Amino acid sequence: MIWLDPYIDPRVQQAVVAGLFLALGWVVNGWATRRREDRARADRVRDVQRALFAEIGNNVANLGSESQLRTETGGLIERMEEDPDFTPFIPRERGDMVFHAALEDLSVLPRVTIDPVVAYYAQISAIAALAEDMREADFRALGPTRRRAIYRDYVEMKVQALRYGQLATHLITVFAREGKEAAEIEAVRLRSGVPVPRVSSPAADPSGR
Repeated sequence: MIWLDPYIDPRVQQAVVAGLFLALGWVVNGWATRRREDRARADRVRDVQRALFAEIGNNVANLGSESQLRTETGGLIERMEEDPDFTPFIPRERGDMVFHAALEDLSVLPRVTIDPVVAYYAQISAIAALAEDMREADFRALGPTRRRAIYRDYVEMKVQALRYGQLATHLITVFAREGKEAAEIEAVRLRSGVPVPRVSSPAADPSGR
């Protein structure tokens, strides 16, 4: 090695050693910086997914099940048929406060979870818009057949929101507990028509901690 050669000026040897230590410092500092950035990004992904999981999980729990939604619809449709003047009360829909608060951070989410999350909230937005229309006098002024058809569409949109919500919370849970690759494999499996497992508790911590 050059610094062991007795014929090389000691000052040159010192400069070489100093340069090697400096280069090593750059490598170590770069590695440490990347580690900190990766850790910070992972923390942001976890925090955003945890917040969205809580909101979506709560909304899904309130929706109940597809059979419940359709059973309730059946009863109201029968009443609308019996009484042409009856119009069901349609509450204002609001279940996206966390989503809007986290919009700036959504870009940190992996494709496997952001896709079902966006699909769910797009459906929630469409339901909210229809609910507002159904609260207007113009809706009540429609004929009974038309009102019943719109109400059926409204409930079917809720059924689809339930499916999107179950998919989103399930993939968030798989991602948090088993990693991105496992979540991607699960997403492919579910596309083949396998039913989405129900999340045991909307309040559960998807981080697995």
